[in-house]
Amino acid sequence: MTRTRTKSPLERGKRYVIIGNSAAGIAASREVRRLDPVGRITIISDEDTLGYSRVMLPLYIAGKINPKAMVIASRDFYIGLKIKLLRGDPVESIDPTGQRVFTRKGMNLPYDRLLIATGAFPRTLDLPGSNLSGVHSLRKISDAERIRKDLASSRGPILLVGGGLVSVKTLEALIHKKRKVHMVISSNRILSQMLDETASNLFLDALREKGVSVHLSTDVRAFEGKERIEGVRLSDGTFLPCCLAIIGKGVRPNVGFLEGTGIQLNEGVVVDPHMATSLPFIYAGGDVAETLDLLKKKHQGQAIWPLAVEGGRIAGSNMANLPCVLPGGLRMNIVEAFGMRTVSVGTEEGEQTFQYLPPSRSVYRKLAFSEGRLTGFLLAGDIRCAGVLTTLVKTRIPVSPSVLEEGLEHGFSFSPKLRSLVGQVRFS
Repeated sequence: MTRTRTKSPLERGKRYVIIGNSAAGIAASREVRRLDPVGRITIISDEDTLGYSRVMLPLYIAGKINPKAMVIASRDFYIGLKIKLLRGDPVESIDPTGQRVFTRKGMNLPYDRLLIATGAFPRTLDLPGSNLSGVHSLRKISDAERIRKDLASSRGPILLVGGGLVSVKTLEALIHKKRKVHMVISSNRILSQMLDETASNLFLDALREKGVSVHLSTDVRAFEGKERIEGVRLSDGTFLPCCLAIIGKGVRPNVGFLEGTGIQLNEGVVVDPHMATSLPFIYAGGDVAETLDLLKKKHQGQAIWPLAVEGGRIAGSNMANLPCVLPGGLRMNIVEAFGMRTVSVGTEEGEQTFQYLPPSRSVYRKLAFSEGRLTGFLLAGDIRCAGVLTTLVKTRIPVSPSVLEEGLEHGFSFSPKLRSLVGQVRFS
């Protein structure tokens, strides 16, 4: 009688399970395969699609690109890296003790290393009428498909609730389609998480020139209509007619399935510099993860694409047993809209702040310093040398305001003092 020898875990290859098929998950899988050519990689996605870029959804709504242009991981990517992709099957729970993942469709997957890269879901408004037809969020390609369909069958004004990045890029798409748009923003400025009042006013001027009606320091109190939205009632009593509403009030990390597992959670999953969670063999990356903020020295989420990619890469490296660290996260936002490119990094406030806005209002520059170091900056119109300034913020290199002041008026790419200070950094 011939006996079949059971392969050891080492012989069969390590089992990697990645929950999430966007920036962090894809970056992690690429790094795992680079370091471990024989390990078995499984990616689980709650969507039926291949990996795609969410930041391109407004371009799809505008009709500027097709779905194929959004794909960041083609079929050849998964085949070439020998990745098993399970689509349209959300994870409902994990068992850290037995090292298993359970999906809605009944899959029971063992793992040796697990990455949680489940991203985030849109914040909703629990208001009267929020379930009316025509009230949308925008996070997934399925959301964009519904919005496109509604846009094609409607002719009235569109309402955007919120003044963040999603709303601004969606607004640009709607303007491209020549639609009348109202914006309702709780804050006293647009893009409040990245712009100060001066920079916000530059954007607002551009919006009003394009006929956008902006309501600041105002909230929606109710969506009104019978079966479909016909308008909204605002906190000041105003009624705004609209045939479609898109809510862009930020996101919340997708961690519901982790309750009761013992993983340390704040709003998202708390990770150390190796992107490891509080439980063995489990890592997290992307919008669901909370890294240490370099300036605030506390864990918090940073829902930005570059950090998701870097965090995923570092998680993948550690999962494959090559130690690698992410020193920490940093608030960093880049937006290009209405002909203006803007970069905001770090904190806009400090012990000392310096600003420059010429009469032409074509550019705006702001620097913030604390304890003899650059802690943040904002560049609008001319973003050259943003990479160098970001390096100063990240590395905490001591720098006198006098070294950077000359760049406020003339542009940092023309600053000999700055070049001398960080000559080793390549200027953009």
